[in-house]
Amino acid sequence: MRFRVLGAVRAFTEEGAPIVLGGRRRALLAALLARAGRVVPAERLAALLWGAEQPADPAGALHSQISRLRRTLPGVVIDTAPPGYVLRADPDEIDAGRFDRLVAAARRRDTAELLGEALALWEGPAYAGFADDEVARLEAIRLEEARLHATEAWHRALLDAGRPELPALEAFVAGHPLRERARDTLMRTLYALGRQTEALDAYREYADRLAGELGLEPSAAIQDTRLLILRHELPGTRPSVTPLSMLEARYLAAPGARTIATASLGDGPPLVALPGWVSSIDVIASGRDPRSSLLQRLVGHVRLTLYDRFGTGLSRGPVTDFGLEAAVAELRTVAERAGGPVSLLAMSEAGPIAVALAAASPELVRRLVFFGTYADGPGTFLRPDLNAALVTMVRTHWGLGAKLFADLYRPDATDAAARHLAEVLRDSADREVAAAYLAGTYETDVSALLGRVRAPALILHYRGDRVIPFAGGRQLAAGLPEARLIPLDGPYHLPDVTDLDRVVATISSFLTTPG
Repeated sequence: MRFRVLGAVRAFTEEGAPIVLGGRRRALLAALLARAGRVVPAERLAALLWGAEQPADPAGALHSQISRLRRTLPGVVIDTAPPGYVLRADPDEIDAGRFDRLVAAARRRDTAELLGEALALWEGPAYAGFADDEVARLEAIRLEEARLHATEAWHRALLDAGRPELPALEAFVAGHPLRERARDTLMRTLYALGRQTEALDAYREYADRLAGELGLEPSAAIQDTRLLILRHELPGTRPSVTPLSMLEARYLAAPGARTIATASLGDGPPLVALPGWVSSIDVIASGRDPRSSLLQRLVGHVRLTLYDRFGTGLSRGPVTDFGLEAAVAELRTVAERAGGPVSLLAMSEAGPIAVALAAASPELVRRLVFFGTYADGPGTFLRPDLNAALVTMVRTHWGLGAKLFADLYRPDATDAAARHLAEVLRDSADREVAAAYLAGTYETDVSALLGRVRAPALILHYRGDRVIPFAGGRQLAAGLPEARLIPLDGPYHLPDVTDLDRVVATISSFLTTPG
């Protein structure tokens, strides 16, 4: 038996003859294939088939549908396995399994042919017609992202082999204008074809989009590609600034049996950048995180250390404690390994963690930089009903919740920008972890600790911030004994590209001034 899910969900005999499937049997097959080899709970399957209009005996009706599917697909093993059912199939019987195998093989051999063969399996969106259903949704998202990565790798492999497919690459970039790797390959391809001006135009269009839609600037890596094109020196030149893509994770043991991923880059005074609500070193290194541009700039002035909170990014694990004390213990471990005393950069939801460590361990903290953050959650987020609704949305509809937060980060964001930021959030944590950490954001209050902080503090905050209101910055400035508040004009939450020069110069001067 053969199954297709890279497009419409279909089944075929070994000889290639299509098998007719009714609507319910197709939906049932889609759900079982999305979790092939794993048990799908009967409740989820019943909800998929009948929604709110459940039959009088859902278990019996579902068993009847399973029996019909078994008869339709002779030889396919669908086992009853409490609390539901499981379809057992060889990965190569499913086109998604063959796609994964070919991409993995191409990664080892770096060949365009294998990637081309993998991409040729696609006939449309993964699990077309069922990608929004609860059971198949996560697998559809995973496959679509894998397809984008494979397409980028295929175009780079074709370029390296001297066989670029420019029209297909241009179409891909037009459809995904904020994917930096594809844009870099397009620039290199245009240059290789003798079209230097168009290669530079492609960079300018990308830079304008990033600035206008995300408030970011291009990463150091693609900036160097531009410089190499300008100088006609494209092959084999070292980058002028160490790019964030060079970040390599190391792992530390933190209290509470937590393993924390951390990475460092650059030279100068040590600066530890705290994670916000959810984050990922990998996402920051790719240049996709809203903080990436600022962090890339700071690498030229400091020894930057990043880490992922437990349960997020590369620090994945089952989280049972989402509280402030556990977060401070993680930060203390990272600061000690970085060779404290260190300066701390707390952005977004990280302010209370930095305050708590500075108050408890003044010997570890030299200076504090706060950007778009706060000290008193209940005093900053004044709508408990809205806070609870946002937490519930993240927990039950992570895709929709991530897009909503993306819109808050960048007012009037385009669909492409909102989709980009939503992917950043989803790639940084799963829904349960994200929801639990968000709930803590609204509840945490360290205002009583502000007077005990002895480290000098620099506070930057946009007056029109819709994620963390400007009142959060005023709280910090009023409570910290030695603090300087710099208000920024704009409706943003994190540094906009138009303010980067000023922001970086201010932070760098503050961190490098003796004393």
